[in-house]
Amino acid sequence: MPNTTFIWKYELTESQLGVHLPNVHLLSWIPQSALLADPRVTAFVSHGGLGSTTEIAYMGKPAVMVPLFADQTRNANMLARHGGAIVLQKHDLADSSRVAEAIQNIVSDSKYSKSAKLLAEILANQPITPKQLLLKHAEFAARFGKLPNLDPYGRHLSTIQYYLIDVFSMLAVVSVPITYAAYRLLRIFCRLILRKVKTD
Repeated sequence: MPNTTFIWKYELTESQLGVHLPNVHLLSWIPQSALLADPRVTAFVSHGGLGSTTEIAYMGKPAVMVPLFADQTRNANMLARHGGAIVLQKHDLADSSRVAEAIQNIVSDSKYSKSAKLLAEILANQPITPKQLLLKHAEFAARFGKLPNLDPYGRHLSTIQYYLIDVFSMLAVVSVPITYAAYRLLRIFCRLILRKVKTD
């Protein structure tokens, strides 16, 4: 893709990685939200962290997502479900043709751009903004204080209940004797068979 400019956040700026590629620019730091807001940016490649995913969604940019761990898979799939992203697995990075195909598709197929812009529009026009929602909850908490019905029951579980130690203990008490009895019966059964074989 020689006609596409790639801006790559790369920690080692002295690296010779893109030295023969005039359209690849390695930078150790990039103002990500400002970059995503630039209308010239046609696509974004990300690991799918929550911050990046949120910015991608609000800025309406299509993305190639490569989740590595934790919540990143969920975040990446969430954008893909809205039609604005292509998700690759980390082992796909070893296949340059797969990566090139994903980038080519996200840049050239307008359905990704349209879906990403639609998601950004939906987020911008929510009936209740996140700020209003926070204020409503703060006002509610200030007015009514601590309410028992909003206090999660699980917060008050003992260590034994939380880690199901009582359940596992009961299973052990029941399963150990059953296992031992089965073992003893098997030994008796084997001895009977051996005796019968010897007498025959």
